[in-house]
Amino acid sequence: MTPDTKKTKLLIFFQSFLIPFSVLMLFWTIAARCLDSSLILPYPHQVFQRLFELSGNKAFLVQIGFTTLRTLSAFFISFFLSIVLGFSTACIPLLDRLLSLPFTLVRTTPVVSFILLALFWFSSSAVPVFVSVLMTLPVMTSAVYSGIRNTDPKLTEMCSIFGFSRKQKIRWLYLPSVSQNLFSGALSAFGQSWKVTVAAEVISLPKKSAGFALYTAKTHLETTDVFAITFCIILICFILESLFRTIYERFCI
Repeated sequence: MTPDTKKTKLLIFFQSFLIPFSVLMLFWTIAARCLDSSLILPYPHQVFQRLFELSGNKAFLVQIGFTTLRTLSAFFISFFLSIVLGFSTACIPLLDRLLSLPFTLVRTTPVVSFILLALFWFSSSAVPVFVSVLMTLPVMTSAVYSGIRNTDPKLTEMCSIFGFSRKQKIRWLYLPSVSQNLFSGALSAFGQSWKVTVAAEVISLPKKSAGFALYTAKTHLETTDVFAITFCIILICFILESLFRTIYERFCI
């Protein structure tokens, strides 16, 4: 990496993260001072101090770990299912028409409705995974479908002229075309997966979950804990999303 590249990356990091974060902390501090009530809005330093305390709590780390595991499980299940369904719907028009209405219903139905219904069908620990897969599957399937449909027809014709097999077409034509769409859809679905998983945990209340910790903090009117747990979830999501982006850029582009 050249010195100019390092400077550019540092400048981008400074402009896209440090400055917005500093401004957010400033407004947060001013709002907390104006309200003057930690029950309504604690100061940033109180939240970060509490987060530091929670990070040394084994029970809390277990709760965060199980939430992370559920989220990643749901994401990868949805990821692989979307590849299968995306290719299938692009190749079989009848299947595309059959799945169109169910996917539309999933997109328009409130998440809480699926969570409440899933409580009748699954255990409390399985509800977040099921609902998260259900809500993110249409997003990534649509991304795969669009990538295949938007493949340059001239390239498709060229593959036919040179007698490419189906396997070769998938490897050299469709996968490069789909990868960018799938990556964009996966990034969007990854953030959504975290939100849906935690929301489902707050309602289904599996004991080993960040959602249970949030619900307990809310019940005990521990606003600082709610902020600290939420910030921890955001931080983990940000780190994993950045890792996902780095792996894609290094190995897939």
